[in-house]
Amino acid sequence: MTAKANSGLARPLLALARILDYPTVELQQHADEIAAILAAAPGLNEDESEAVRAFAKGLAGQRLFDIQAEYVETFDRGRKVSLYVFEHVYGESRDRGPAMIELKKAYRDYGLDTNTRELPDFLPVFLEFCAQVPPDAAMTWLVETTHILQRVCVRLAERGSGYATTLTVLLRMIGADPAPEDLTHMAGEERRDDTPEAMDEIWMEKPVTFGPGEDLTDCGATRQTPPEPKTAQRSAHTNTHQGGQP
Repeated sequence: MTAKANSGLARPLLALARILDYPTVELQQHADEIAAILAAAPGLNEDESEAVRAFAKGLAGQRLFDIQAEYVETFDRGRKVSLYVFEHVYGESRDRGPAMIELKKAYRDYGLDTNTRELPDFLPVFLEFCAQVPPDAAMTWLVETTHILQRVCVRLAERGSGYATTLTVLLRMIGADPAPEDLTHMAGEERRDDTPEAMDEIWMEKPVTFGPGEDLTDCGATRQTPPEPKTAQRSAHTNTHQGGQP
């Protein structure tokens, strides 16, 4: 994306976008800087700050192939910790396509050019967007994702993934609890959804809305444009991975 980044939120949001994207050599080269930015993010307690610092710095000390394999194992083998935001809102509903169009339109309305092959609801892309809009608007957009981020954070923590620390940073930044009581029972009761049968199931969260203003409230749900085929979405993700773009 190209636009002038906002001042207060930009650095931690961009750092989160980098560390939540597919791992690259560039990520490893800047791991110390990213670790320092995330550890200093507002709202973290001492343990949370140290945990995200250790996770980010730890990425630099492993083989790139290994951290890439861990990333794919974590995020690409099921829907429940997917980094595609609308996956948690619409699943495979036909409404996902129009919602994607509305989100991309919002990016353009703020003067942002998307130069990535990723879908607009990919969390790192969304975080880059929020880093480049006025702080009040950024917080409004981010708060709308709270329930989704909490669920993903709890599930990652239950699986022992260090990526839970990055979602903790984001939730603390928007003033939300990374492990609310109404969700802490959830992950332990769920079997992991990486079997072929489970991956074929439709899994949806409680619908949410995104962003300020009424124009995006329904995310285009009344339109009948079908979403992109699932294979195309995964293909786009794979192409980005192979291209090594952060």
